[in-house]
Amino acid sequence: MRGALANTVGRGFPPGPWVLVVGMHRSGTSALAGVLGRLGLMLPAPDDLVVGRYDNPVHNESKALTDVDDEILAALGGTWSAPPVVAPGWERSDAVLGVTGRVPGAARRAFPVDGPVVWKDPRLCLLLPLWRSLLPAPVATVLLWRAPLAVARSLGSRQGFSVSLGLALWERYNRDALAGLAGGAVFVMRYEGLLDDPRASVTALARWLTATGHVPVTADESAISAAVSSVSEALARHEGEGELPEVLNRAVSTMTDLTGGHDRLPGTPTEVPPPWMADAIAQRRDYEDLYARYMRYVRLRRRIPFVGGRGRR
Repeated sequence: MRGALANTVGRGFPPGPWVLVVGMHRSGTSALAGVLGRLGLMLPAPDDLVVGRYDNPVHNESKALTDVDDEILAALGGTWSAPPVVAPGWERSDAVLGVTGRVPGAARRAFPVDGPVVWKDPRLCLLLPLWRSLLPAPVATVLLWRAPLAVARSLGSRQGFSVSLGLALWERYNRDALAGLAGGAVFVMRYEGLLDDPRASVTALARWLTATGHVPVTADESAISAAVSSVSEALARHEGEGELPEVLNRAVSTMTDLTGGHDRLPGTPTEVPPPWMADAIAQRRDYEDLYARYMRYVRLRRRIPFVGGRGRR
């Protein structure tokens, strides 16, 4: 599709239509973005893709846009793994507005050719109020969620996070995602459902995207089969069974009830998480701040010469 469309580098914000894949880290968003790419949507340009790891070799994620999201989180006083505490209207703060000037250029680096695009970044869960004000309409979103304990255990394997921190992050990401998507066109999908019956899940999603009248996906049998073939059973790692705090049981029930397509996602009651969740994230934020200060000290120390003129190495 890229070769058939005119290159539009430098001509402003990519007009889309945009499909966002929104979901907590370790929830299968990379795989789902790949599915949508096989249905005809444009993924980020090859020279802009985030470099994968052994446990997730293909992220289908834009480096330019991810860098912008990291800058926005930093401007708010947090990171992806230690989300900031924000006040209403944070998206209009001077700190955030100082970063958003880079957005059109980053978006053009990711998508240098006009046409329907798919963008996934788990950080979107935290930043939807801003992006919904920036992206050109129409925007359709797929909210992908995974069992909380499966996410927490996966984060433990990849990042060394405690289960309590992983569960606190799952709650924060999904709570913010539901709040940020309320009133928008959203298809809610469970990761485990995608793995259990990929053909039914992909077909339902393709039909919903087409029915919105905004996203021209390719939904014939050959395209569906190609998309389904990209859903590997090897993705099903980390069991999600186990006892959960009541706040997460209620969240899972809400997400389950919302499964399917919505022309306007209904709002959900805002629930204050238990103190231990906020504490787990606050402790992570303190740790990351302390580590960042330590690394600044190390870099400074390396620039200070020893007596005799030899630099510290």
